[in-house]
Amino acid sequence: MRCHTLEYHDIVAGDDFEASGFGGAAAASYKLGRGSFTAHLGAIAAAGARIARVDDLPAGAAPVLLTFDDGGSGALSAAAPALEPYRWPGHFFVTTGRIGSAGFLDAAGIRALDAAGHVIGSHSESHPIRFAALTRAEMLREWTASRAALEAVLGRAVTVASVPGGYFSPAVAETAAEAGIRLLFTSEPVSRVSEIAGCRVFGRYTLRRASTAAEAAALAAGRPAARARQWVGWNSKKVVKRLGGRAYLALRERIFERGA
Repeated sequence: MRCHTLEYHDIVAGDDFEASGFGGAAAASYKLGRGSFTAHLGAIAAAGARIARVDDLPAGAAPVLLTFDDGGSGALSAAAPALEPYRWPGHFFVTTGRIGSAGFLDAAGIRALDAAGHVIGSHSESHPIRFAALTRAEMLREWTASRAALEAVLGRAVTVASVPGGYFSPAVAETAAEAGIRLLFTSEPVSRVSEIAGCRVFGRYTLRRASTAAEAAALAAGRPAARARQWVGWNSKKVVKRLGGRAYLALRERIFERGA
């Protein structure tokens, strides 16, 4: 099967991109103001996208899933209110080690999103930037601890997650499955849904602050040219990331800081 999944991060009500989620220029490049995000939603609606929950996928043409990483406070103050007029569900992935800290959701906020009909999932406990570089034991601990924290907040099983940092390998899905996760989102820009060790794996198309509403609509509609641009860009960066390791991350942060 196929799903066109869009990957957002923080949505902020004003223009203070440090108000929600992780700080720094690189993180801010993934954050949208509510006005821009609202324009994205309008374009996606105009494209006729069928927005769905990952745990209730409709048959037929590829549905569109809207996901939000990190667990920033903007999920409740900006993203969910923008979705509400459309009655669209979002998938909010929480870095559980940050619950209740400045700029992040607290337990009450997580429960409020859940009560409003959104999907709550794990984004690991500590958000390792190079998740695939962890040992299997470290990966398993990240998934297990994060699931336990969210289940304590919600009082029920949590079986959905997304991979932090965009670094993926089969071991990431294998350890997620071992920890009880059944639906896992990566940042690989693909629509095809695969399965690893009993865990269904979904790719995603990333939207940044610089992304236009037209680009969001094209990705939601599954237009080949838009998908191909993301695939080429992602795979070009993948080689650099693999070779550069932590040096790549440090250089990336310096570049964004100079451009801020």
